Amino acid sequence: MKRKHLRSAYSMDGFGVSLRRGHPGVLFAIACIAAFLIGAALYAPAMHAPFLFDDNHLPFRTTSRVGSLRVWLAGVRPVLMLSYWINYIFSGDDSFSYHLVNIAIHAVNTGLAFLVLLRLLVIAGWDQRQRIVASAAGALIFLIHPLQTESVAYVAGRSESLESLFLLLAYVIFLYRRHESITWIEALAVMLLFALAVGAKENAVALAGVLVLTDLFWPIPFSITGLRKNWRLYAMMTPLSVLALVSIFTLLSRTASAGFSIPGLSWYQYGLTEGRVLVRYVQLAVAPLGQSFDHDFPISGTLTQHGAIFFLLLWAAALAFVIVRRRQYPLACFGLLLFLILLAPTSTVVPLADPFVERRMYLPLIGLVLVALQIIAALRLRTPSLVGTILALVLIYGAFCYERNREWGDPERLLASATKECVRNSRPYIMLGEYLIATNRCSAAIPYLEEATRKMPDPTLYVTWGRVFECMGSHDEAMKKLKQAAAMAPGSSEVFQLIGLLYGEMNMPEQAGAALRKAVALDPMSTRAHSALALWFESQHDADAAEAEYLRASSLDPNDWESRVGLARVRQSKAARQTLAPATFVSR
Repeated sequence: MKRKHLRSAYSMDGFGVSLRRGHPGVLFAIACIAAFLIGAALYAPAMHAPFLFDDNHLPFRTTSRVGSLRVWLAGVRPVLMLSYWINYIFSGDDSFSYHLVNIAIHAVNTGLAFLVLLRLLVIAGWDQRQRIVASAAGALIFLIHPLQTESVAYVAGRSESLESLFLLLAYVIFLYRRHESITWIEALAVMLLFALAVGAKENAVALAGVLVLTDLFWPIPFSITGLRKNWRLYAMMTPLSVLALVSIFTLLSRTASAGFSIPGLSWYQYGLTEGRVLVRYVQLAVAPLGQSFDHDFPISGTLTQHGAIFFLLLWAAALAFVIVRRRQYPLACFGLLLFLILLAPTSTVVPLADPFVERRMYLPLIGLVLVALQIIAALRLRTPSLVGTILALVLIYGAFCYERNREWGDPERLLASATKECVRNSRPYIMLGEYLIATNRCSAAIPYLEEATRKMPDPTLYVTWGRVFECMGSHDEAMKKLKQAAAMAPGSSEVFQLIGLLYGEMNMPEQAGAALRKAVALDPMSTRAHSALALWFESQHDADAAEAEYLRASSLDPNDWESRVGLARVRQSKAARQTLAPATFVSR
């Protein structure tokens, strides 16, 4: 192809077209409505699913729910928490409405994905009929792909879809700007949406990379023309991006599940592992076989372990292909880079406790859709073959998506399927045990726990054993399991909290007090340990000591409603100068 033809194919005339021209606004509305109807049908089996797993640690499932809006927004991800607060105000504990909102967000995101694909195909030089059909097909795959289920069927997965909503809105404004150079108003709108996206989930910082990539890649790959023309945007974006990165690294320094201080996981080991994870993401996008709520993915400690070096070389070859073939296959090369940039916050060298999580693929799937569109275009299929291919993909992905939602509608089945691949990760077994306890089917957990303890020695499994036996009323067996957990993890404050609470149920106050004091000594920063010890002091009619412990718990977490209620109760008792009846000392 001659150079002048290349320039024509990558012309920027699409950037000078308003959203009102060519009726993309109407197509967007149609896409959203159709996406909601299709999504509601595919996700119907999970619509009435109960709150699960991390859902139960969100404000609408904790004592924080009775607090003010300020209490809800006090932690991380305030935009996400605001969405949950609105849900709670209108529907309380009804899980159906939370699932309905998730589907609505996914439907709007599908419409926005359609607009993004449509504009990128305009810039890439596709003719009108091709780009509308291709964009509709790509958006449909985005809607029905089974990889999306964890971000939609799981209430806590809203962090991914809500972040993507604001990120896609910002990208649409960027792509559909009226002129080649973005205006101050348009740049301000992009930055506002950028801030909202980061407020929903920190991964949205990747938007900065997406915008830079777009300007570097079009009209001619690896040209800085676009960067110069959009200097207004980058002048505003740079300080916000730096602030977001500082906030993220500050958060990482305070959490045990992410950052450079995770025990036994260095930055280079995580990077080696993510090279393999990225290939697994691509495999699941192409053929969604072996999906799991909680993957047991082994860490590559060295270059040779699990073939890590092979996967690194594979990605090096892919990047070399992008450089060499960027003009011949611009859409595929751009899509591959988009995929990598959107996954960069979780799949580079900053360690996370979970190296492989399916919902992280929610937005990066668009990058692989672009790659697929380029491949299909290169194959030059005849119309019957093309229609047949698209219909086959829609039927296969739709069937997998519906079946995956059936699993989300049956939590025991969902978790039982996750346990099948587990040889190191005990978490699916533990979550399954907790779910069966919550649904008063405690004895049903025993076969799963027996299988888990045969596979892996984990003190947390013995904690779950203890909770199961306590639920069944077998206090002696429960205490035996908890003491086994304490022997395996002598530094665990949580284990001694549970032992103390169980002693309380067994009417052994001295042993209960000793265990709870040890729990506080092991972790003086634990709000729950101080609150449990305060409750024990109440049961012993020691109001002063109880007040001191509740004060300590409240100072550690001002939003902890339980300690605040306990403190008010004790102070009321002291003010009235009367002796309260012994507080009931039971496990919470």
